[in-house]
Amino acid sequence: MTETDSINRLAIRVNQPLGTFYAFSLGADVLDRITYSQPAEVMERMEQETDENKGGYSIFGTQRGENKKRLDEIASFIRTTEATFPNAIILAANYDQEGRYIEDEARRWAIEGPDEGPWKLHIPSSSERSASIIDGQHRLHAFNRLPPGAPERSMELLCVVFLELPTPYHAYVFATINFNQKKVDRSLAYELFGFDVDERPAQYWSPETLAVYLTRLMNTEKKSPLFRSIFPAADSDRLFSDADGQADGDVRVSMATIVDGILRLLSKNPREDRNIVRRPENRELGRESLSPINGVPLRTLYIQGNDKAIYDLLCNYFAAVRFTVWSTAGKGSYLRKTVGVQALFDVLRELLISKPITAANFSYDALVMTLTPCSNLDPTGDKYQASGIGRSDIRRELLQALKMAAT
Repeated sequence: MTETDSINRLAIRVNQPLGTFYAFSLGADVLDRITYSQPAEVMERMEQETDENKGGYSIFGTQRGENKKRLDEIASFIRTTEATFPNAIILAANYDQEGRYIEDEARRWAIEGPDEGPWKLHIPSSSERSASIIDGQHRLHAFNRLPPGAPERSMELLCVVFLELPTPYHAYVFATINFNQKKVDRSLAYELFGFDVDERPAQYWSPETLAVYLTRLMNTEKKSPLFRSIFPAADSDRLFSDADGQADGDVRVSMATIVDGILRLLSKNPREDRNIVRRPENRELGRESLSPINGVPLRTLYIQGNDKAIYDLLCNYFAAVRFTVWSTAGKGSYLRKTVGVQALFDVLRELLISKPITAANFSYDALVMTLTPCSNLDPTGDKYQASGIGRSDIRRELLQALKMAAT
């Protein structure tokens, strides 16, 4: 990848309860090269959406299947002198087409600028598809119906992008936008939520659904070591108001950081797991239709439906982290921020792979003893940096401390 292959655009930051997004403009031809869509595949006659359609299918992805007639109609409109698209194409960046978080810093969309702006959006490649289209699929893809070389193909389009939005929330945003529109019935909208914990029995939760649920629980349970530490939250106005007199947590990390950290302990291919769990032939099996995978340490507990054990283990681990790693870190240390928490999830994965998952190994007291050698890594708070390199440095030094203590 060359420097000229990258794209930089001035952007406007917008903070809302669900999360922060950035508004910018980009030519339709370029936008088409760097995005992908995951049309909602409906088992059994997706095309027959009606208000009474309540079941018999599963949803994968966030978009409706493309309507060729609609594409042609939009393409015809694009070629008129009155063509205009003031509504934004909504994107979610930094997840690949399998629903996996893009960890390589060089391949991630990023925002640069001071807290009060102005902001510059950096897109590392003008050819890699690294952003999902949450809404606006038909508008964008209609440009491909124009003749090759048509000048309208480079028309500037208004876009907004979420940089830290877990995959299940992509569907939530789509459903929220389209809930009351004629072409998306209520049953489809509910299915698209992807983490419909009230509507779907836990037996049928995909790894993504469970990861979001556990993240919410850790953020809202007062005894959780991550209570009021995960931002943004869909209900942040209520959760983080000062009315209850509770202070914010010891750390501040994005919801995507925690969801993806948990998800990597449950699945190697979240999208495919979601597909399998929701297939009609697996209606009775749910999670039990999945198989264990080497190197995915909490997958067996997930398949067995032992969500409480997973939650307790995560709480024990981060409570021990808070007592050992975070309590001795200086103010502002990246051990308490995104790269540090990502590295700590990496360490947890190594511990889970190297030791049997028993109370003797993963109780709070046992984990405190395990992690004590990781204390005092950054007493002045200025040792690490906020980048992929920072994460690698923290992970390496944590693992080195554990290895030295074991010898």
